[in-house]
Amino acid sequence: MLKNKLFIFLLFVSVLPVMSQITLYRGDAKFNADVAFTIENGRVYHGDGSRMNKAVLTISDNRIYLGQSNSSFDCLYTIKDNKVYLGDSNFSSDIIYTIEEGKVYRGNSTFSSNCILTIDEDKIYMGDSTFPNDLLFTVGGDNYLSNSIIACIVGPY
Repeated sequence: MLKNKLFIFLLFVSVLPVMSQITLYRGDAKFNADVAFTIENGRVYHGDGSRMNKAVLTISDNRIYLGQSNSSFDCLYTIKDNKVYLGDSNFSSDIIYTIEEGKVYRGNSTFSSNCILTIDEDKIYMGDSTFPNDLLFTVGGDNYLSNSIIACIVGPY
């Protein structure tokens, strides 16, 4: 009996991340009218979840694809360690973002002049800032979204 309950609990917990939804709201609001992106089941949609017709991006195996594709021809970004590469590449010349300590930098750099996004808890700011006027998005939802994936979705800046 206890084994059955444990199995059902583990099955339920393993399904939760698949069913969870992440929302990126414009600015500091958390109203449906302010939804910029919805991420659900590895698909990224513009706007809120009520109008999910076609995915604009697909997230799979540390890669970001255009639309609903998983084809290497449609690969926009490859994520490896703290770097985001252009397309299906892993060459240093194709690094478009470097992520370090909650900051997203342009290229293979960690200079503050190359900082394009700052991620602080559930807030995403423009540049090397955490001022309210520089707030771009607020992240809502129960699931964790890596800084690399955030950079791919809301970039380039």
